[in-house]
Amino acid sequence: MRTLFKLCCLLFVFASCSHIYFEEIQPKGGHRLNEMPEKLFGIWFEDNEGWQIDENGFTSIGYKTDSLNNIIDTIYSNKPLSDSMRIYKAKEFYVLNYREDSPFWEVIIYQTKKNGDINVYSFSNLENFKKIKGLKIEEAIFEIDGELRTVQTLEPKAETSPKFKSAIFSGQMKVNSLRKALKSLSPTMLKKDGTIEEHKDESI
Repeated sequence: MRTLFKLCCLLFVFASCSHIYFEEIQPKGGHRLNEMPEKLFGIWFEDNEGWQIDENGFTSIGYKTDSLNNIIDTIYSNKPLSDSMRIYKAKEFYVLNYREDSPFWEVIIYQTKKNGDINVYSFSNLENFKKIKGLKIEEAIFEIDGELRTVQTLEPKAETSPKFKSAIFSGQMKVNSLRKALKSLSPTMLKKDGTIEEHKDESI
């Protein structure tokens, strides 16, 4: 998985071989922020790795160990906000738009909770976008009958079930459409106590 994607997600549980790309920043009407919002600040650890959000952006925290697995050094990798990684406020959501070696954007959505926890959402399932207004499919890549094919539809015909790989959309969805797309997703929770929890049952 790409380094930028790791830092943006702050979680490895979002690893996926399928991707949703956008030609334009999402969502429509979002307000770009110059710094990361204070509501997202925190440090979270999972196993021997950690992730931090502060006003400048993202930091991954790793440890170098010796042959006896003793920690001998702490390694920090920073990824600040930039023209290729932007954060937007859109109603109750903070939407991170980012790209790496591509003209197209991917998004990560953060939603803060009253108790200080943060729900984090990532798009990789095409089903979330089949009825979203404001977006138009430009091209999609599926594995169809054993080979990769580029098509201009979300429902390609095939003798066997097509396997979705990636899609590029033009246009911008409104916040209501974003909210609708998130309803079928299970967020991962960055908890106030610094732990990370996969969350299965909660919806927006």
